[in-house]
Amino acid sequence: MTDRTRTDIDRRSTSAAVALEADLCVVGAGMSGVACAVTAARLGRRVALLDAAPWVGGQAVGVPIGTIAGLFSCGPREDQRLLSPLFGEELVRRLEVRTAAWPMYSRRARTLIVVYDEVDLERVFETTLIDAGVRIVPGAVVEAVERAGDRVTVVSCATRFGPLTVQAPLFVDASGDAVLSWLAGAPYRVSDPPVYGTQMAVLEHVEFPAEEDATAIARRAEELLQTYADHYGLTRRESRVFLLPQRGLAILNATHLPTPLHPVAFWEAAWPARAEAERATQLLRDQYPSVFGRARLRRLGSPGIRQTRTIVGRTRLTAGDVLAGRRFPDAIARAAWPVELHDSATDYRWQPLPDGHLYTIPYGALLPAELSNVLAIGRCIDADPVALSSARVMGPCAAMGVAAAHAADLALLSGRDFATVDVASLQQRLAPNLGED
Repeated sequence: MTDRTRTDIDRRSTSAAVALEADLCVVGAGMSGVACAVTAARLGRRVALLDAAPWVGGQAVGVPIGTIAGLFSCGPREDQRLLSPLFGEELVRRLEVRTAAWPMYSRRARTLIVVYDEVDLERVFETTLIDAGVRIVPGAVVEAVERAGDRVTVVSCATRFGPLTVQAPLFVDASGDAVLSWLAGAPYRVSDPPVYGTQMAVLEHVEFPAEEDATAIARRAEELLQTYADHYGLTRRESRVFLLPQRGLAILNATHLPTPLHPVAFWEAAWPARAEAERATQLLRDQYPSVFGRARLRRLGSPGIRQTRTIVGRTRLTAGDVLAGRRFPDAIARAAWPVELHDSATDYRWQPLPDGHLYTIPYGALLPAELSNVLAIGRCIDADPVALSSARVMGPCAAMGVAAAHAADLALLSGRDFATVDVASLQQRLAPNLGED
């Protein structure tokens, strides 16, 4: 029998990068980046989507966050309405088809949140991107950009298979860390004091007795985590538990961890938080055996980050804008999630908004002051820490992604940049997300 396999000896002879060209390069494949890439590709644009992680979905999949917040208005359950129907409506429908999503009314936030299985969300993202024709490159860490005046022209990435460059007339920064502004030498902001992240934990084999309501189970688990925090060495005093009864899963948000912008210090801060997440699991097994007695950790995902760098934009969203329900003349998205500022190791500021309260996110907060062909979306827009703590959740992030895609299409149609997009034309396209007929 002839052996059909063999090996050849080779030696690296060149460091030339693989080169891609696109109409739009999106950096970051989380909620905002996916929404942007899908929307732009459906508008007929060649889109390259890069992400440092080897998966699609960013923190929504990799942490996993476990809940999609900020899609709906705030107020009584019977008055709930979708704030971001463009992309948001399709996302919820696709998750429901996969029987992963569990819409849950949060009495604390006075709004609907969607609890999901991260495996299903990852597949929804992947298939939606591929069907739209997006060129997806996971595992691509942007390490340099080329800048000519107020324009970024090329991004250079490191991948496990060698260097990659992407050239495009327009770039969208959905990295969460304002990486394009940072690498381009443009100004950026950091929060002082810092905002804490979290180490999530997904538990499987959770029991759901017929006589106990899932909402009551979650509330009881949260009470136990708070009561026995000191005994089990937990730093955070207010934890959150989200349940997927149909999957026998629970998602614990029970830790706080620093997220320093340092390649070594970041992980030195992460290891203790992972140990705390494991202790929180043991606490529930010990103190709530009827539900969690057989539970075990299915996974500890990546450390969750709430805020690192944000751009210096043409406009800054402020706490006053959020609390006053400001409607900006250049609005591109609506939001209604509470203020949720995690600026302490032990607790956080939680300030629900009044029933029916809305505010808008201005286009100017997405425009870096020094860069004309870059938009920032998601958690790296220009917003003070209080305002960002409300605007950074997934509902507004999806809406920002849709807005960025339409802004890119308008810019390409006119042969101009993001900074000169006609806002009235953009708002006309975004009418469903702005509450207009």
